[in-house]
Order: sequence, then C-alpha cells, then structure tokens
Amino acid sequence: MNSRHSALTPTSTDDARRGAPMRLVMVGGGPRAIGVLERLGANAGVPGTAERLAETPLHVDIVDPHMPGAGRIWRAEESPLLLMNSRAADVSIFTDETVEAEGPVVAGPSLAEWADGIRRGTIAAPTAGTARLAEIHALGPTDFASRRVQALYLEWFFGQVLAALPSTVSVTVHRTTATAVRAGDGPATWSVDLEDRSPLRADLLLLAAGHTDARPNAARHELAAFARRHGGTYLGPSQASDAQVELLGAGQDVIVRGMGLAFVDLMALLTEGRGGRFVPAAEAESAGEDAAAELRGRLDYLPSGEEPRLWVGSRRGVPYHSKVRDEGAPTGLGELVHVTPASLRAREDEHGLLDFRADVLPLIAAEIAHQVPGAPLAQEGEEPLAWLDEPLSDLGATTLPEFAEQATRDAVVGHIEADLRDRIGGEVTAARTLFQLLLRLHGVLVDQLPATRLRGGARGDYPRWWHSLFSFVDSGPPPHRLQQLLALERAGIIRFLGPGLRVTADEASGRFRARGATGIEIATGALVDAFLPEPSLEESTNPLLRDLVAGGAETAGGEAVGRESASSPGTLDVDARHRVLGPDGTPRERLWAIGPWTSELPIGAFARPHTNAPCHRRNDALARELLETALRGHAPRPEAEQYGGEDADGGIPVLVPVAAAAPAADGPPGVTPAAASAQVALASDASATAVAPFRLPADLAVRAPHTPRLGVLGPGKIGSALTRTALRRGVEVSVAGRSAPPALAAKLPGALHVGLPDLAATSDVIALTLPLHVALSLEEGALQGAVVVDATNPWGEADAAAVEAARAELGDHVGELSTSELLAARLPGAHVVKTLNHIGYHDVEEHGRDHGDPSRRAIALAADDDRAAELVTALLHRLGYEPVHLGALAAGRDLEPGEALFSGWSTSAELDLRRAQHIRAA
Repeated sequence: MNSRHSALTPTSTDDARRGAPMRLVMVGGGPRAIGVLERLGANAGVPGTAERLAETPLHVDIVDPHMPGAGRIWRAEESPLLLMNSRAADVSIFTDETVEAEGPVVAGPSLAEWADGIRRGTIAAPTAGTARLAEIHALGPTDFASRRVQALYLEWFFGQVLAALPSTVSVTVHRTTATAVRAGDGPATWSVDLEDRSPLRADLLLLAAGHTDARPNAARHELAAFARRHGGTYLGPSQASDAQVELLGAGQDVIVRGMGLAFVDLMALLTEGRGGRFVPAAEAESAGEDAAAELRGRLDYLPSGEEPRLWVGSRRGVPYHSKVRDEGAPTGLGELVHVTPASLRAREDEHGLLDFRADVLPLIAAEIAHQVPGAPLAQEGEEPLAWLDEPLSDLGATTLPEFAEQATRDAVVGHIEADLRDRIGGEVTAARTLFQLLLRLHGVLVDQLPATRLRGGARGDYPRWWHSLFSFVDSGPPPHRLQQLLALERAGIIRFLGPGLRVTADEASGRFRARGATGIEIATGALVDAFLPEPSLEESTNPLLRDLVAGGAETAGGEAVGRESASSPGTLDVDARHRVLGPDGTPRERLWAIGPWTSELPIGAFARPHTNAPCHRRNDALARELLETALRGHAPRPEAEQYGGEDADGGIPVLVPVAAAAPAADGPPGVTPAAASAQVALASDASATAVAPFRLPADLAVRAPHTPRLGVLGPGKIGSALTRTALRRGVEVSVAGRSAPPALAAKLPGALHVGLPDLAATSDVIALTLPLHVALSLEEGALQGAVVVDATNPWGEADAAAVEAARAELGDHVGELSTSELLAARLPGAHVVKTLNHIGYHDVEEHGRDHGDPSRRAIALAADDDRAAELVTALLHRLGYEPVHLGALAAGRDLEPGEALFSGWSTSAELDLRRAQHIRAA
C-alpha cells in the first residue's frame, strides 16, 4: 500500500460499468484518522450505501510519513519506560453497544483483551520482538501498558480495518509529508502538494494530522540562543522520545518547568533510564498491620550516580492528579442537573452564543458543588474553580522566607500523598466522584460547545483552559509514578520549587534563574521546558498547517483556505461538522479537519470502553458525511487523471488490482510462468478493480533515492519482521507472498502487496526472505535488473539438495562458491548482495539503534556491485543498523551458518575483531 501513485484501469465488464472512483485524501494516518477510516468502512457496507458504492467506488489516499495506525506520537520503538496513563482495560479504539451513532457497531478487543488474545493464541502477535512480546504477555487489565505496546495495538487495529474494507473502498498509503493545500483544476476539488513527489488530486479532503512538532517561538528561540552563548543547555517542548536528555550531565542542577505528563516521562528517562532502581521502602516492608495501608506502595530509590538533580516547578506547583483506582466503579454520581442542554440554551444571547467564563463555568462549578461531597465554594471575588485549578495558590502568601524550602516541600509532598490516598484507596471518595463527573462533563461539552457557539474573542478560556483543568484532574499519571516522584524527592534527586514558577535568563551570570512563589531560587546552566509542543498552526513544523490561515495556500478566489479561531487562538476554525471555515466564515466545500490544531475540543482517538465515547460518535458522523458527499457529487474524470501521473522521480504508476494471481502450490508468487501474469494487490483491497499488467522499468538499479524502497519476497518470520521494522522507520515496502490480500493487510498493515512481476517496479532493493531452495527455483528473469538482498541460509535437506544441484549445474564440484554466488548465477540479471542472514527474526525488530549509539548492531554485507552495495548500505542505515562491507560476493561465504562470521559478534568493533582473528587463523 506504500505506492508513490496509483492508476486504475477497468478490465472486466462489471468493472467497466463502474464510474470512476471518487478520491478521498486523508492527510494524517494516526489513530484519529484511522478511526474515521474504520467508520467509513463500516458504513460502506450498509445496505443502500453498499449498492451505490458499487456504481461509484471510493479510493482513499492516506498521506503520512509515520507508521499508519500509530502515527507520529505512538511509536513501537520507544523506551519501555514511557507508559500510558490509562489501565489496559480502560483503553479501546473500537465502537461498542453504548456508542450513540447511526453507523453499525463493529466491536473489538480493548487493549487488555487484545493482549489476552495474543497470550491465548487467538490473535496473531503484531511483532516478533521478544521484549515487546514479553510486555504483551505480562499485560493485565489493571496494568499501565508501555506506549510502545499501545503503538502495536494501533498498528494491529489498522490492519484489521484494512482487511475488513469492502471491495468498493480501496486505500493507498503515501509515506511522505503533505506540504500545501491548493484549489484543484475543477469545481469543488483540491490538490495536495507532497514533499517528494507529484501532487494528489482530491475530490474530498480530510486534514487529520495529529500532534506535530513545533518551531520555537520568539521566547524559546531566545532561551536557546542564551544557552548557546553561555555554554548552557536548553531543551524546549517536545515528545519525551525526542528530548535530548543526553545533554543533561550526572549531578548537574537542572531547572524543570512543568509538572504534567511530559515531566513524568522525562523523570523516568533520567532516573530508571540511567540505571537507577526503585525498590519497596524499608519502612513499608517492616511496618505493622496498622501502618501497612498508609505505607502501601511507598518506594525507595537506589541511584546509579548518573542522574542530574532536578529542580521542578510550574504554575500549579504540583503534578497532575493520579489516575483513580477502578475508574468505572460506581461512586453514586447522579444525572447532571446544571450542565444540561436546556441550561446552556437559557444562557445564550440573541445570536445563540455563549461566553464560556461568564455563562458556562458557573454551571460547571454548580454541578461540582452539587455532585461532589465537600467540594469548596468559591469565595467572593474568586474564580469559580480556583480551588481545583491552583491547589497551592495561597502558599506564597503564607510562607515566611526562612521556612520557604521546607514549607514548599511539605506542601507539595502532602498534596501528593493525600491525592494517592484519595484516589487509590478502597472506599468511594470525593476525589473519585470528581474524576467521574469531569469525565461526564467533558463529554457533554464536546457535544454542546463547538467553538462556533462561543463568543468572547481570543481569551482562550475554552477549549484550552478547560482542557488543561480536565487533564490536570482526569488525565494524570499511573499512581506508582507519583510514588516514584516521592522516592526521588527523599533521595535528593528532585527538589520542589513550588507554584508560581518564574524563569529568567540572567546575562550577567550566564545562567538560568528560577524562582517559585515562596521565594525558593536556583541558578543553573540547564533549563528544560517539560511540556508538549503547543498545537498551534503558526508554530507547527508542518508547512501545510502553517499555510492554512497564512494565505500561502490559496483557493481559486485568491484567499487563504481557512481562518484562525477567535475562541481558540492558534487553531483552525471548524464548525460542528468539522468543515473548515473560510475567512468569511463560510464552510469550504469538501474540506474537513480534525485534530488538536483545530478549534474542536480535544477528544482523543480512543477511550474507555462502554462510555459512549465522543471520538467514536464524531468519527461515525464524519465518515457518513464523507460517504454521502462522495456518492452525491461524483464527477467522472479522464482515466489518466484518476490517480495522478508518474512518480516525481520518473517511476511508473502502481496499479490497484483485485488480487494477485494464485501462486503455484510449491513456490512463491511468480515462480512459475503462470504466476508471472499476477496482478498487483493492494493491502486494503481484497477485491478492488482489476487492472492490466504493465511493463517493468528497464533498469531500476540506476535509481538511488535517499531512502531506498524495499521489496520483500516471502513474508514469513524474517520477512514479516523486516517489513514491520522498515515500515516503522518510514521506509516504503512492497511485499509478495502467498496469502490473500486481506490476510496480508491484517498482518503487515502499511505495505503494498504485489505479485512478483511487479515487485521490482515498486522497489529499489528486494530482500529474498524465503527458503534457499525456493530462491534457487526462481525463473532466471524474475528479478531482472533488481538489487537483490540474499538473506537466505542453507537449512535442512531441501536446501542441501538444491545447493548440490546448483553446484553440479555450474560445475562447482569442490564447493568453492558461496550460496550467494550460486543464487547470483541463477539470477544473472540481478545485482545480488549478501546480508541480513546473520540476525534472528526476533532480533530484527529490537536491535535497531540510531546512528551514533555505541551499542548499534553491525550488519555485514558482501557484493560484487558497488552501486548495489551503496543502496543496501543506505537501507541498513535507515533500519537502524551499522553496515560493514566485507568485500566481494565471495566473502559472503564467511557469513553462512557455521562459518567464521555467522555469529559471535554484535557491534562493528566486535565484527572487526572477529575478522582479524579469522584472517590470522587462515
């Protein structure tokens, strides 16, 4: 499915009667976008819609450089220390019977049920990596999964979505970045510019980019410049996996601004990630029965000596509240009586608008006072929920300077300890009731308060202030993370600066200076802004998002595509149906947008099961509107325009077929002449429109893109592991195998599934990941002109017999030739490179490391063709390995099982040592 472009050519009578497919382009392939795709597929099969789609099929182009399904944020290669903040049983991306939507429910497992299915063998594991599989097998319903396990769940979900799509809906994934949106050359059409290839034409366009990186604003740019001038360190807002924590030295004093989830992630990376350990506290181990409950979960920290010292503070001065125990257990919460549709209507002005702070916030405060026992009432002149939003707001005014550090420490520690007691204790508490109430209020506001219903200008109270408060109370870390925070404070690794934190850059001393509201002050050369990048169009690193309201991307009328929201500054204004609003407030035709950089209230992409989750309801409504618009507005186009033109680099289009022709029973697809006429198979398209075969380029070896496109022949254990690894590293992958397209789509979502004759047309490097005897049975011209990676090994009697026959045919009676040379002789038109045969399939997904990592695993290669070796070297680098060129293809003999270099080394230094020993022994 990772094609550069696609072209559709009907070949059957039934297909010829179909209209030209409508084209929906989705910019973004993360969980929210794939949730819409799932709803689109489910609704496409509904009687009535299904028949209409049979006449007018739909093609979906997904544009995203990141792994489809998981997207930018969820990464299968993250540190296992980075955890979700919801228990496994409370995470699901599937609809269920509680979802109030018009489309059909398609139930599926929660994260916990998915892990249990993999343990029991009823669900195929989406990884061969032993460490990741161990995490999945150990995951229980009440555990907090690692973010990388969640990434695997989302990847798997994407595969299920693709496999379930009806034949009237096909999908192509483009692993690239969309850079601009422009008016198309026809009525109500759009054109999407891509970073490294020709634009995509869209009949319908959905902008679904999720969280993006941010360019530094003026203030952060100056902080970074200050650090450079004075030899200090400044780490700006980022995802934890992207933070350059290696710049923070052991024992160094570091100011950390922010105490939310990003801080908790950084805390883990800078402590456990540097070799420290948490153990049960000694006093908890020896406590009597009466004290056991109070000390339950208390930890001690054993430092490694590599940790920096963190001076932590924020506006509130305390971390996000802990997640509660038994989130869905009854707390006695009643029906809402203040925040209701009728109450909101009663406060509207003559234009049907509301002011969030004046009209809505008092209703929320009244609801909390009504539902939560002991909830404080706002004092005169005080904001309604100040007690909840700033729990230590009075600390600075009541603390004497000489007691500031101790008072601050006691206040923060006391707040955290009380929070843990209230939220994870066995009894129903006000804190747990408040948790459930805010969750319900959030859902009501999602439905009742689109940004277009608000007045009051750019005050930013809603949705940002509200979402911040909601996250503070309901989206906090796992309880044990707060126990770890307390242990780190006792160990002297963390110091609390308290609320009201202010940070300045002192030119006189060349140091950052932080001061809390109680007067605690620290000056040091390192500052970390521990929060995520702001979802702002202006600051996004994504050029398409920046241009949406800046006028860089223009419609035919010469004006910007959209406008900035007045109620939520920095975001794209959309209406309640997610339609993009133009500068004059009029919805753009066939253009929708969802995500954190739009004016909608953030709703996430997955939710707790059986809660009528807003994300599922909104995704369903949007998918139904997309389908209806597509069916209502079909406009036939010339065949050549249906799926774009040639690749930007001169390649030919990739065709979207019904399915590959069935392979022979004793070989891979294309081994026999009959299979040579197989059609290309799109991963998501079990029975899409059939197409005619096309000619392969004369010489693919001359193309050397920055990242070679990978072809995999034989998606068995090693082939599947290699495919998944490449996809997660942003490589475009084509796969040829025996399985039917739906099965391959579910197994390897994101890969383009093709027949052998077309594998070279979609790949720059082709890996043979099948048994050696099958590789030696390939037709001589099967891979003409291709760069071929020989990842085979001679195992078993069938391979031994095939090798013996190949030697006899070549007259190699004494066995001088390596098996790779035998294969090269069998494929005279291919450029064979020996590599990837000396790493286990279960290691392929786990041993990759970024360039410069001292533990980066070396992968040896041998080749007669320098250009082929360069392509394979570039691919190995992208996969996270250190390529080591041994020389000519004959040197590949040393990489065969039982030979000198097959095993016994890992890094390039260890390989060099083994080679030197081998040379001396020879």
